[in-house]
Amino acid sequence: MENPKIIDSVLSNFDAPPRSCEVLRVERNALSRKSFRNEILKSKVPVHVKGGIPQSRLDRWSPENLAKHLEGREDTLWVIRGHAEQGGTNLVDISVKDYLSYLLDPEKRAGEEEPLYVTISKEFMKLLPKMEKEFGVNELLPSLYSCDTFAFLGPDKTVTGLHADTYHSLFYQVWGKKVFVLLPPSDTPNVYVSRKYEWSTRLCRVNLEDPEYNRIHFPLLRQSTPFVAEVSTGDMFWIPVGWFHYVYAIEPCFSISFFLANFIRTITYAVWEDWIKAGLHDMGLYGRRNGCTCHPMA
Repeated sequence: MENPKIIDSVLSNFDAPPRSCEVLRVERNALSRKSFRNEILKSKVPVHVKGGIPQSRLDRWSPENLAKHLEGREDTLWVIRGHAEQGGTNLVDISVKDYLSYLLDPEKRAGEEEPLYVTISKEFMKLLPKMEKEFGVNELLPSLYSCDTFAFLGPDKTVTGLHADTYHSLFYQVWGKKVFVLLPPSDTPNVYVSRKYEWSTRLCRVNLEDPEYNRIHFPLLRQSTPFVAEVSTGDMFWIPVGWFHYVYAIEPCFSISFFLANFIRTITYAVWEDWIKAGLHDMGLYGRRNGCTCHPMA
């Protein structure tokens, strides 16, 4: 895999050479509930499942079909300019119709360094069907597993800054190509966890795109062990809870993350994370003092 220049720059933050993630190659429709449980769900390390998404579902949600599904919608979306995980949050409101035009016409993005990106958006998910059913995720999960679903849509050069999810993430690359740079949970002391708020996420103060600054101000980062995976159309990617990851889009992409939790975690941690803390945050009583990724900057 030949990395884009920005990924080479990101990897220069670390003294250790990057490692490859575990790879599982499967035929379309070959994953069963049993093989998913044994080979993916039980894994404590990221697993790159090449060819894991059935072709019929890729065809149904091709760029052309997604555009047909959304065309003519005047609904307003809040989208991110740049990335919000580190620094300020730059939210832009734009209609679905205008965003599709922006996404599908490269001339409208010419010269942009920080393109507009639909990330974890409740407004966007209201425009889509139940994607866990559309992609058959429920057919793979054990009973009593919960699944929260969010889609990501954007052009090339979009970035998700370094963070760790507090649920397992089953990532589907429906079309396009992204590069993941991951750090294991054991590197938590090295990534300078931030107090900025995002739902079910631990953010980092470290912006991996500024290695010279990081060498001076975040010196422990260089001791971390990076893993790299290039995830392409039709691939699945398993990210266990607690793994930090940075994501860069090489091409325009439509991706879906299914955040998974077993029954015990759902009735304990999720009650606090999804109901109490999220509710307090929406009322302005939690997680606003140090900023968040879901509301405009003050």
